[in-house]
Amino acid sequence: MLKKVEQFVKEAFEKSATGKSIAHFENTVYWIRQLRPDADEPIIIAAFAHDIARAFRKTNTEQTFKTKEFNDPAILEEHQKEGAIIISRFLKKEGYEQEKIERIKNMIGKHEVGGDAESNLIKDADSLSYFETNAIKHVGLAKTLGTEKVRKKMAWMFERISSPKAKEIAKPFYEKTRARLKNIY
Repeated sequence: MLKKVEQFVKEAFEKSATGKSIAHFENTVYWIRQLRPDADEPIIIAAFAHDIARAFRKTNTEQTFKTKEFNDPAILEEHQKEGAIIISRFLKKEGYEQEKIERIKNMIGKHEVGGDAESNLIKDADSLSYFETNAIKHVGLAKTLGTEKVRKKMAWMFERISSPKAKEIAKPFYEKTRARLKNIY
């Protein structure tokens, strides 16, 4: 099923207005495997598909966040909920086991805020991947969105990490990106 999900996510983003590459999703899976080498297929699927809702939004990151904070609770809630619905529908259509669908739905439905071991794992891997693949893009958005907004996004992505191991891994990435933001602007 993982290959089908990967194809679904890739095709969804190829058609999307966001222009997001799949590098973040692949890297999230990488970090899942580093943090939990015995992760099963539902965890890997949730990691790869956690941001699927972004493929279906009508605006890009810059347009969306001109007037809102990156960690706006309403945006996060909608993003998590929509992603969980989208991937659940896809998996059901493909005949995936309902129990596994429910786990994936829960992980994606909480991947920004966590709350249980599997959702926290997705959240932590998402943050690690963010610092490796997406944070520098946000530094580039500081001219239009404002340095403080980007700084807050990076701080939130770091502070939300719940695993001490993941936080230790993320710290040098976080500090390097913060330094770039300070040096550029």
